[in-house]
Formats: sequence, structure tokens, C-alpha cells
Amino acid sequence: MVVLRRFLIMLAFVCPCAEAQAQAPAAAFAFVLWGEGADGQPVAMARAVVERATSCPMLQRASGAWQEMTPRQRPPGGHFRDVLVCETLYPFGEATAVLAGGRRLDLPVVTPATPRRVLLMGDSGCRGEAEHKPQPCTGDGFTKVWPFGMIAEDEKRSAADLIVHVGDYNYRNTPRGMVLSPRATGYPRPISVKVYDTGDLDDEDDVPEDPIGPAYWSQNMQGSPIPDVWSAWREDFFVPATRLMKTAPWLLVRGNHELCSRAGPGWFYLLDPGSALLGGARNQDHCPPQTPAGWRPGAWPSAQPFDGRPFPVRITPPMRLKLGDLDLISIDSADAGDVYLYNLDSYVDQFRQVAAILGERRPTWLITHRPFWGVVNKIHGGPTGHHEPYGFINLTEQQALKAAFPNGLPANVTAVMSGHMHRFQAIGFGDRRPPQLIVGTAGIVLSHNHPVPPSPGDRQAIQVPKLDGIDAAVVGVMDHGAMLLEPGRSGAWTGTMVSETGRVFATCDSAWPRENRRQSVCRLR
Repeated sequence: MVVLRRFLIMLAFVCPCAEAQAQAPAAAFAFVLWGEGADGQPVAMARAVVERATSCPMLQRASGAWQEMTPRQRPPGGHFRDVLVCETLYPFGEATAVLAGGRRLDLPVVTPATPRRVLLMGDSGCRGEAEHKPQPCTGDGFTKVWPFGMIAEDEKRSAADLIVHVGDYNYRNTPRGMVLSPRATGYPRPISVKVYDTGDLDDEDDVPEDPIGPAYWSQNMQGSPIPDVWSAWREDFFVPATRLMKTAPWLLVRGNHELCSRAGPGWFYLLDPGSALLGGARNQDHCPPQTPAGWRPGAWPSAQPFDGRPFPVRITPPMRLKLGDLDLISIDSADAGDVYLYNLDSYVDQFRQVAAILGERRPTWLITHRPFWGVVNKIHGGPTGHHEPYGFINLTEQQALKAAFPNGLPANVTAVMSGHMHRFQAIGFGDRRPPQLIVGTAGIVLSHNHPVPPSPGDRQAIQVPKLDGIDAAVVGVMDHGAMLLEPGRSGAWTGTMVSETGRVFATCDSAWPRENRRQSVCRLR
């Protein structure tokens, strides 16, 4: 049977039948992502995403061997019924290809060695016709209004051997609110509700939204007019990222647009590294039900959903990726409140797990969507207690860090890398704290630069007092792009920030803040 199946797959690959040619071709994508095995060692996995497939494709290795791929569990609700996601363990030191939907999808050679060049990016999706800061989406990301595809196609970036995405892949189908019809709710008139998110400061020039309230409203509850769907994931991430998928393996981090109340079902099905292939407890995860038990469309009670009950969120544990002499620890910060303390106990537990890993004293980069330290426009409202001309985030993570690391992060942490804020920002703290990089610039419409330079064109670092208690040197710029990092010895690194057109607009060196406290970790050009 296995031999027959291989023959049929190869036949379909070289000789598509007339029936298949008559309909629009099904989209097919393949990529390699990293996970942490039950023994703590890095595990590479190939994942295939194929539309209208009824069985998994095969992985063909350069040696000629074939590997079966196994399906992942679809989210309930039927919104991903037209796409099949399959996976298999990926070999080290050997190129492969996935044969799917009559196509050959080439994949890169992967090794668990220290990466030579790391591509860092985040916030790559397209907002669409949103109420605030609308952004046209052409569907492929190859225009200046949404430049993710241009970034992914650039040859300078395709030389990387690790791609780190710090979250927020799906914007076009994750608005801040929605309108529910009387037919869905049983209420006498349509109601407008805010979708659950623990603070989202991607528009720091505006008064920050705080949709945390007594109720939990989810895009994925029964009767929602905008549930998470495959087509939005396909257009916002998979189509423009196609070239990068054959370039290097990915370390994928969850953003707040991938909360269970937003695009969480697709995240856990398509991109989350949790898998049965890893062994142990880190299996494929999923979102808990987003509608209270007993609720029926058209007959909802007058009480709001989950009022007085725990909200159905999912926070995944930290994952360590040991690549040669460098550790990368990814932290799920999607549910951490930006300007209000929220889910604090969960993040104290998260950081205590991180502290246990860091006790091994290996050089480490911490990767998380919401920055530990970020400078924003002065926050109006919220119990932050700041009286300086700036606002600082993330409040929940800062409090959790103090609880887990009362003496500060250990010296073997040489960088914190994040997105969430839609601009480039680099922060140096001298020798008292690792530098913070923020690269939420891969595609989404940009936010204003903070702190504001004293004069137009000024490229000097701005001194920001008492950023979470420590003076900082900050540079920032409002420009689309991604960062190329080159790891050095003992966790040291250098980097360049490159625009979507290939222009270098910042150079970085992890040693600079230690050499001069008034110097940021990056210099603008």
C-alpha cells in the first residue's frame, strides 16, 4: 500500500488530471519550524498546509527516502475544514521537498548548530479597512502600503539560517470589536462589543484602549460574524512568506492577535510549535470553548458571557531552543496586560520557569511578543504612576520579572527581542539590564516614533530616565523593515536593521551600552 500511495502521489505531481485542471489550483505551503523535545533538545519539524486535501502529502529527502506526514487536529467549528495541516520530523543536514497538490515545495537544510545569521521580524500582517489607521491590503504584500512580501523576497534576508517571528501574523480578520445581531444573541437590537485583549498599544499616539471588562467577548463564540478563518491566514501570512519558507527554519512566537478570542484557533492549528512529534507534555494545544456552556444562538441570557467566571484563555509555557552555543527562550506574552496588571500570577509562574532554565548560565536571547521595556507616548489613565513625558510598557511583565528575578535578569541574557509596538526601537541600559530590541515593522501600518527626537533628522540616542527604574538610552524610527543579527561569542551579537527596499537604517552591537551608558544598543544612519 505504501508503494502504491507513493506512485499515485508522483503520478499526480507530474500528470495532473483534467478534473484538477478545470478548477482553481489549491494553495499549498510547506515550512520547517523548531520545537523543544521532551529531552530538552531542539526538534525540527516539517509542516505542510494544503487546501482541499483529503490526505497528507509525503516528504521526499535528498537521499531518496520518503517520509509519511501525519495530520494535525483541526479546530472545532468547521472554519478550517478546507485546509489540511500535516507534519513530520525533519532530518538534519539534508534538503527535502514536500510533494503537495501537484507541486514540489522545496525545504532548506537544517542543523542544530549556532545560527550564523538570524532574521528577526514581527507584526507582519495587514490591517485592512479598520476604523483607525486603515491600511489597503492587496492580498500578496508586494506593495509599499503593505510591504511584508517585499521584505520576504529580499535576497539579503534570504541568506539567514534562522527566522524569528515575534508574533501578530493575522490582522485583517482580528479587529478590536464586532457587531452581534439579535438573531445571534436574542437581545432586542444589535450590540457592539470589544473583543478581549489585555491592552494593545499599537496606536500609542491615541488614548490606549482597554477592552478588559466583566465580560469575555470572542470572535470565536457562537454567533460571531467574524470567526477565525483559513482564508485570512492564507492572505496575511502564508502567501507573502512563501519564499522565506524554503530559506530557513522558523522560531514562531505568539502575538496578541493570536489570542483565543481572536486568531487563536488558527495559531494552534497552523503555526504553534506544540506537537505530538515532540513527545512528553508539549503536544498540540488548542483554545478552550469560547462560548459558555448552555448558551444557544438566539437565546442568550441577559448576563454577559463569562461574567464572574474565569475567562477561557490559554497561556502556553516557555520553550527553549538550544542551537549550538546559543539558547533562545520564547515566552507567550499574548495575555500580559500592557498598562494594567492582568494575569500577573500566570506570568510570575512563566518567569520562574525561565529562571530555572537560565540557571544553566548558557548565553540566551529572550524572545517575546510584548516588550518587557518599551517607550510609548505618555499613557493617559491606567495605574502606572508615571509622571515623566513618556509611557512605559509592559507593566504586567515588569512586575512578574521583579517577582521572579528580584536582582534583575542574569548576565547570560544578552538580548530581549520583541514586536507589538509598530516601529523600530532599540534600548540600552548600560550593564544593568540586557538591551531591548523592538521590531514590529514587517508589514502593519506604522505608529508614531517615541521618544520624539529633539529636532527632525536627529539620530542621537535619547536619554530616558527611570524606564522601569533604570535610566535608558533609546533610539527609534518609523520605518518598515526587518533585522539581520549575527551571533558572536558568549551571546554577544551584532545586527543591521534593513528597510523593505534594502536600505540599512540602523546598525547594532550588544557591547555598545556597556561601553557607554549614554549609548543605545543601536545607532541610526
